[in-house]
Amino acid sequence: MAEVLWHLTQPAENWEHIRDTVFGRYLKGSILLVTGTATLSILFGVSSAWLVACCEFPGRKIFEWALILPFAIPTYIAAYAYFDLIDRLTPLLIWVRDNINQEAMTQLNDTIVYPVTIIVLASVLYPYVYLVARTAFTRQSSQYIEAARTLGHGPHSTFWRMALPLARPAIVGGVALVVMETLNDYGAVEHFNIPTFTTGIFRTWLSGGDLPGALRLAACLMAFILLLLVLEKRMRFGAKFHKNSQADRPFQRYPLGQAKAGVAIVCCLLPLVIGFVLPLSRLAYWAGLTVTKVLDMSFLKLTLNSIGISIAAGITTVLLALFLAYTAKYFGSRTVRATNRLAILGYAVPGAVIAMGILLVAKQLNSATGWVITGSLTMLVLAYIIRFLAVAWHPIDSGMEQNCEQLNNASRSLGASPAHSLIQINMPLLCNSLVAAGLFVFVDTMKELPLTLILRPFNFETLSTKTFDLAKQAQIPESSVSALCIIIVSLLPVVWLNRQIRTLEK
Repeated sequence: MAEVLWHLTQPAENWEHIRDTVFGRYLKGSILLVTGTATLSILFGVSSAWLVACCEFPGRKIFEWALILPFAIPTYIAAYAYFDLIDRLTPLLIWVRDNINQEAMTQLNDTIVYPVTIIVLASVLYPYVYLVARTAFTRQSSQYIEAARTLGHGPHSTFWRMALPLARPAIVGGVALVVMETLNDYGAVEHFNIPTFTTGIFRTWLSGGDLPGALRLAACLMAFILLLLVLEKRMRFGAKFHKNSQADRPFQRYPLGQAKAGVAIVCCLLPLVIGFVLPLSRLAYWAGLTVTKVLDMSFLKLTLNSIGISIAAGITTVLLALFLAYTAKYFGSRTVRATNRLAILGYAVPGAVIAMGILLVAKQLNSATGWVITGSLTMLVLAYIIRFLAVAWHPIDSGMEQNCEQLNNASRSLGASPAHSLIQINMPLLCNSLVAAGLFVFVDTMKELPLTLILRPFNFETLSTKTFDLAKQAQIPESSVSALCIIIVSLLPVVWLNRQIRTLEK
């Protein structure tokens, strides 16, 4: 990250041309996409979370776990599933041309891709908001709800005046993840031809051959993300809300009448259908038509490549996250804690930016040591570790705080070595957390696209890169088989995650 940001101060030969011609388009596209996706994700996630957590209506228990399923579909695969959506709007464009003018049709054609892309992205990213909002609503004390009822407030008034303000810090955190994933996306925005910083980096570097200009764009994107992180912290205001669990009583959901129950079902069904049912059904249909042409030894090879590199990244990332979290908890050093926080910032950095930073560092190491690490699997795994360390660190750190802190103090007072405490005490107690961390990193690695496209070794394909390559060649039906493999592999951890969250909410 520092390596990329440093290039803001370095000269770039074509930067003035980039700034005067396309920089404004990249900035505008990124802001519009982030704003629209975050807003729609809040609408989908918060409304469905409130309904399943605090209201009683037919199908609520099914929606409770089903609404998390779009997590398994990467943004670029969702975009490919709706590849012909823009084409279906052609009659509208023709009507505008015939009844207004050609210029209006051109403007509409350039504008309409934004709401389409925003809907597609929000329909698969809203679970970030849904999960944290559902947990926040469920954990809110029933005493608050009963107090609101006593004062004559119904579900609508209670939501706006009590539940939503209390859940605000958690919702802001979920929205921040949506924003980071939106800025990291390359496949979907490239597919719908929307100018963003990520597409600009790829086009400037790979198509234009201008590495300094691409680095300057990456630095601008990184600065934009740092600004968003600062805003996210300010929006939280350090707020924390607590409840007295000992005095709390079981939560009583609001029963909904027939008409309101129908509205609730529609509200929950809409994002689920757009984000999971329709993409999965279309991909399954295309896969049935093309599976005999796609399945061969080369497909088996790229599947093994994806699984192998994901397992390697998962194991190494979990081991590093375990070491960092354990040393911070066991020794209690502020320096180690600060190092942990710095190390897990990689998840806030888009994959394309991480890839460019690693390439710069690798180039310097190649010159200094004579080692050739550029274009190797080692460099690719290292990039995955940097990108997804936070994904593994958070469940491990949370598990240590809940289960191991007092036992670590006891083992230290009895003279046990740190290594003995880690192996004999922490690792057995953290079994579920370690499995969860490994699964999350495995799935994220399987789905990661921009980082893999840049750093993969020559002749090394994965399911994600194969899906992207086929889609870019307008072979959407042929790409559906590899896309379905990614979704199926991702579904298992998603279902497991939902079970764990339901256990914590009880």
